[in-house]
Amino acid sequence: MPLSFWKMGTSSGDGSSNPEVQHFMRIPWCVHENRTVLSTWENQFVGGTLNTPDTITAWVDLYQLRPGPEFRIEEFLSLITLGPGMVGFPDSVHGGAAALLLDEVTGMHIASQRGPDEPLKKEFRTAYLKATYLKAIPAPGTVLVRSRIVRVDGRKNFVEAQIEDEHGEVLVKGEVLYITLKSKSKL
Repeated sequence: MPLSFWKMGTSSGDGSSNPEVQHFMRIPWCVHENRTVLSTWENQFVGGTLNTPDTITAWVDLYQLRPGPEFRIEEFLSLITLGPGMVGFPDSVHGGAAALLLDEVTGMHIASQRGPDEPLKKEFRTAYLKATYLKAIPAPGTVLVRSRIVRVDGRKNFVEAQIEDEHGEVLVKGEVLYITLKSKSKL
């Protein structure tokens, strides 16, 4: 099964000089440049404001495609390096930033449920996000965010996620409900 990834980073420490990263970044189906700030200001907050050497310094998404007629990603993983600009209390990430990570990763997971040659899905919105904080997220530092789609019921997409440290210890658990927007009728 193919393994795809997407990378975000602007600092010199973003891994862009690593020969393995360079290899995968040259393969079109491996790269998803969705953190570019668009002319509509889409992605401005994460792709612009938080894409700095002091905030989110690097971001890599990994997922495995399930073979068959449907393009489905069962588990979506993100490795994210957080800089000192993400600190709330001493040595730990701001709680709101942790919720933002859950929302971004699970949202990318939903957006990626499409045909292999189709653009990312953007016709959905977050209905609710529940974060349960178990331990502080160290910052600066790197975390792994795991996302799993639990169930799809009509326009409702139920997703669970967790933020883990380098030892696999769960720091934050999340439950998210995304609602697919009703399609606009054409005249």
